[in-house]
Amino acid sequence: MIIPFMKENIKWSKTPFSGVEFCWLSEKTENGRTAILKFDDHAELPLHNHPGWEQIYVLEGRLQINSEIYKTNDFALIEGKTDHSILALEPSKYITISQIEGVNIIE
Repeated sequence: MIIPFMKENIKWSKTPFSGVEFCWLSEKTENGRTAILKFDDHAELPLHNHPGWEQIYVLEGRLQINSEIYKTNDFALIEGKTDHSILALEPSKYITISQIEGVNIIE
């Protein structure tokens, strides 16, 4: 089965974090999830982790994931249960694919 998802169908949703929005690409079609995240300049996801790995592909902009800088077309593989935060150094978008559903915010 092919599930089409066209650019004009993107519906952005707010997150609890100022300047960060998301759009599900696949939410309940497999164990994990795939989404696009959109960040305003200097928006941030606080320190968090996931039960399984997370893959991040930067579509546009520049992101700081922990101490590393990622720019357009860069890729990061974050192992499960690895604490990380994400800061947009400019307006940015990335695709995230998670192995297992879930996120744990570190307080």
